[in-house]
Amino acid sequence: MPVCNQAFRATYDGEPVEIKRGEQFSADHELVRLKPEAFDDEATFRRRQALARSAGNPGAHEAGAAFHPTHASASRDDRPNGEARTAALRAVERHQATLTPAAGDRLERAIRSDRMGADSAYLAAVAEPAYNSAFGKILAHGAMAPMRFTPDEQDAVQAVNRAEELRAALAVGVGSTGGFAVPFALDPTIINTSAGVNNPVREISRVVEITGATEWRGVSTAGVTSNYGAEGSEVNDDAPTLAQPAIKAERWTSFVPFSIEVGQDWPSLQSDLAELMNDAKDTLDAQKFLTGTGINEPGGILNIGGTGGLTVTQRIQTTTAATFVAGDVYKLKQALPPRFQANGTYVVAPAITDTIYRFVPAGSTTEAALLTGDRTSIIGRPVRELSTMTTTTTTGSRIAIYADWRSAFAVVDRIGVQVELVNHLFGVNRRPTGQRGLLAIGRTGSGVINGNAVRYLEVT
Repeated sequence: MPVCNQAFRATYDGEPVEIKRGEQFSADHELVRLKPEAFDDEATFRRRQALARSAGNPGAHEAGAAFHPTHASASRDDRPNGEARTAALRAVERHQATLTPAAGDRLERAIRSDRMGADSAYLAAVAEPAYNSAFGKILAHGAMAPMRFTPDEQDAVQAVNRAEELRAALAVGVGSTGGFAVPFALDPTIINTSAGVNNPVREISRVVEITGATEWRGVSTAGVTSNYGAEGSEVNDDAPTLAQPAIKAERWTSFVPFSIEVGQDWPSLQSDLAELMNDAKDTLDAQKFLTGTGINEPGGILNIGGTGGLTVTQRIQTTTAATFVAGDVYKLKQALPPRFQANGTYVVAPAITDTIYRFVPAGSTTEAALLTGDRTSIIGRPVRELSTMTTTTTTGSRIAIYADWRSAFAVVDRIGVQVELVNHLFGVNRRPTGQRGLLAIGRTGSGVINGNAVRYLEVT
């Protein structure tokens, strides 16, 4: 829970209370006075501020919410949808310390838009501490784990199973994988803390969480037109042409073997597992979001002419063959349509950032440098480094992307990772090795949703 850095007043169950400096507080406190300096960080303050505003708005309240739900009532799938959403929002609050602000905001949006309550019930169930401890026992003891469950752990596992069954029942043609759900704190589709690659794509793109379905569909249009005409003349038909971009969430897997001894040391396994899963997923996505084929994997933005990718229509070529110069940076920026210029962001490999930093503007040593000293913007526009992009400047190399990323590219995650436990692994002589294996299965897709909002630079 967040820790107060400065005393402030609140109400708890309608009674006034004072939170003293250094004390923890929970989502059950209705804040009366808010100051940024009272919180550990700005993200915590902003979220608490939004909660306080919602608390004062009767239209934002959900009927039937319990202020102190027990584990069982917080995880039932037969409760009112409003109560399910409330429980899920509280789960997000409890995990605020490990969630990035962007991940927390995405989850809150998904929960608030969950009309059926199935996904909210799932999130609330997998966030229960009792389920987290039950998950550890499953890893440590395999098929014998249920015999070691406490009553709370047994209830927690059953609640997750009910939530999964409800989600599967609401999905068309989608069933359970037959495994068990990864606890909230370990789910790499919810939290991404990897530092294995430079991968800003999720942060700058549109990220959509889906549940129940395997495919996300949007609606796009080039807009309507307007016309002048003579008085009394028939008007033109200016109806827009609609398109429906679709992105399928494709299956990804990660297999983690671990010794039975490590499984018996649950705290170590939990941290190792979270690190391994997050690092593996982020490393995979860094490549697939760029050049994935879109067939049984995400579509990459530079999968030119293929599923989920751009076409040569969005290509900007360097002025000189096999050469990359300062003028090409301006050329790429100026090619993006005016509608998207204000939100444009450059994405290049770290080595290309170094090349741009060392450019000497043609014909002058006094002209402003293209790249700022802190390397956060190129000619006034933000720049992010994607380590899987090309670093060479030979003919055909696609070395830079300039786009309004939230308009141009979408990442689609199906919330919830399932795992299968392999009780024993065997060696070459078909004898047990004293290891178990954990097979994680999730679904993610990506693709271009508006090609007009992006341009890429290719070396001539």
